[in-house]
Amino acid sequence: MPVNNKKPVTFRPFKTPRYAYDKLRICRRCGRYTALSEDRCGQCGRAALTAVEQHAAALAGRKMHTRLLFILLLTLGAVYFGQSLQQMALCGAGGIVLAGLLFLTQRKVRQNENLYALYALLGRSIDSIRDGLEINRQEAVSVLRENDVLAYEKLREISILLRGDRVSRQRIALLHGFQLRKDMQLELEQLLLKDFEPLLAEYIGEIAKVRPELIKDRTLRYVKTYEVQILQMDKGAAILTAVAGTAVRLKRYALLYSGMIGRYVAELPKDRFLRLSRMIDASPYEAWNGLDLKVAEVREAKYRWDPDF
Repeated sequence: MPVNNKKPVTFRPFKTPRYAYDKLRICRRCGRYTALSEDRCGQCGRAALTAVEQHAAALAGRKMHTRLLFILLLTLGAVYFGQSLQQMALCGAGGIVLAGLLFLTQRKVRQNENLYALYALLGRSIDSIRDGLEINRQEAVSVLRENDVLAYEKLREISILLRGDRVSRQRIALLHGFQLRKDMQLELEQLLLKDFEPLLAEYIGEIAKVRPELIKDRTLRYVKTYEVQILQMDKGAAILTAVAGTAVRLKRYALLYSGMIGRYVAELPKDRFLRLSRMIDASPYEAWNGLDLKVAEVREAKYRWDPDF
């Protein structure tokens, strides 16, 4: 798709949560799970959505209260059935002490109790969570024709929890229709697929131009794995050259992917080639696997009289 046919867009700010489950919410009314930032439950329509961590903490709190209530009921029962005033007083005092110790203990372990309740909730609700996320995905796809940006934003939220090539392919297909800019909140490694996808290869090529710092080990391995298929694409050589140019940002990448870089070194922009040349000159005894010789050949052929070299 030509660049001038792509749509200029602006994404809403998105912050990746510390833990994936931070995106997950549950409806207190119907129990449906969602990863979308919606105000009301999509199933029952109630404004009863709450974070799963808060819901688990509430469940843990109820269990703690139940334990305390049980101790107090036992204490009342012991007092009621006491044979004498002294026995009733001892039972009451003992029950109060026991309840106090339980209360203090529960306060100390409250954080652990909350965490245990969260893991237990997620464990027993795995099927319901999966169903809720699939409904979220269908909701995102349903708005695609009317608002492709909103569809992408919904899929971006879901992808925190719903991993896999299916969602990634849908996101890549949407990104293919957008104009990418340096100031956009973009992702790459989260979108990598298990097999070759031309749209992903094109996206990697665009990322190499606007956000080269996003191209890291996993992306370089993907490109190296499917180098032959990418080369067969229209502008495939340009994609590979752009990716090779990003690899010379770090010496480690230049060494690991020296073979791939060497195949496109003659086409590297001058600034990338200059960086690589200086990198090799600074470490002449590294195992460059012939990349140093290719760089010397290109330097002699193209930049022999260039004062920057």
